[in-house]
Amino acid sequence: MTLGYYAVAAIILVASLFFVGELRTLEARVVLGQRATDLFDTVLEIRRFERNFFLHRQVADLQENARQINLARDSMTANRADFLAIAPKARLDDLQTLLNDYQRQMSAFATLESDGGKLALMEPRVRTLGKEVVAIAQDMASSERRQIQATLASFRTLLLGAIFCMALLIVAIGRVLSQRVVRPLKEMEVSVAAISANRRETLSAPSDDREILSIIAAFNHMLKELDIRQKSLMRSERLVSLGTMLSGVAHELNNPLSNISTSCQILQEEVEESDHATQKIYLQQIDQQTERARNIVRSLLDFSREKEFRKETVLLRPLVQQTVGFVRGEVSAKSVVQLDIPEDLVVAADAQRLQQVFVNLIRNALEGLGADGRIVIAAQRMHPDGPPGGTALGSGCEADGEVVEISIADNGPGIAPEILPRIFDPFFTTKDVGHGMGLGLFVVYEIVDEHGGCIAVESTPGQGATFRIRLPQAETEET
Repeated sequence: MTLGYYAVAAIILVASLFFVGELRTLEARVVLGQRATDLFDTVLEIRRFERNFFLHRQVADLQENARQINLARDSMTANRADFLAIAPKARLDDLQTLLNDYQRQMSAFATLESDGGKLALMEPRVRTLGKEVVAIAQDMASSERRQIQATLASFRTLLLGAIFCMALLIVAIGRVLSQRVVRPLKEMEVSVAAISANRRETLSAPSDDREILSIIAAFNHMLKELDIRQKSLMRSERLVSLGTMLSGVAHELNNPLSNISTSCQILQEEVEESDHATQKIYLQQIDQQTERARNIVRSLLDFSREKEFRKETVLLRPLVQQTVGFVRGEVSAKSVVQLDIPEDLVVAADAQRLQQVFVNLIRNALEGLGADGRIVIAAQRMHPDGPPGGTALGSGCEADGEVVEISIADNGPGIAPEILPRIFDPFFTTKDVGHGMGLGLFVVYEIVDEHGGCIAVESTPGQGATFRIRLPQAETEET
């Protein structure tokens, strides 16, 4: 690229110097043409005052005629070297001789003003000399105009030729740059697009140039570091969610433990008095409540365990119910979480990651609710005819075919219009320092995009917010 720039700069510099020289030549020609034109105009003035003198016999006209003759002679003397470029030396000498003869003839009129006969004889001779002087001066002016026109035509031809040659050279240099630089960059662009679409994980080197290899190495290192940091951020956010969910899990565990404790106390008190059937009922209750507690703990462990991303068929309603149970401790006594999800609705998703999406969205909704808050979680199958309304992000926003749309709506204060486009940005938060890192919704977007889905948000201040998630529908045996 540097050599290409130097080559183009050298071409432009040479062409500029060439055209500057041509312009100076053209400028000199124009100046010379102006001098020839001035000489011709002076000769015409000589003839004009000559004609006025012959008509009116005014001494002032004769004096002005003499002054104009002197001007013409001085111009020829001062610019003789320039005029030699217009006319041959013999032609200039003839013009000088004619001017001298003409001046002598006109001077003779000053002494013959009272002799009308001689004046009448001299007048045709003077007019003839004047015509010859005009003819030579006009020929010199016309010759210079023709030379200026020829110079202009030559300059125009050279300019067009130089532009054409420069265009060819620049095209050739551009072709070389395209082969050496642009083509590898285009291949890198395609690779980056593939990485953005999760079809590739690293860039391959499209060229052996040192600069390209250095860029590829730096980019792959950056991708690796970003992947490590993204996983670390998602792990941190999951741990934050896990810590928040412990209060809800404690609430959920308290019910089965209370039932187990109550049944055990009854058995201890009536172990000798109760019959075998009654004892069996209490033992069955203990077993059921133990299994319930085990399921709660297992769900919590599944959520906290680090696993590779893997899509599977997930029943949506039980997963959402379990998530609501995790965050139940954060729900106000007067707040309501309402589910409107069909029992048989399934999605193709990683259950652990999808559950983290619900945890983050439900927690966000709960933080803004008042005492009489309401959250409605609904889902349905649909054939979208475009991306969902509002601020939409994700690789699946233009997907065709049947999808499952999940909406989480609340009646909280809503989201301010000026911050709505930024809520999915990493580290963007409106909370006070120490009350969140601004990663919750960013992680939600990352997980949804990882599933090939789409997430959108709509909000009206004072009327709550609605998050919509579109995910591919899982294939079941019935379908």
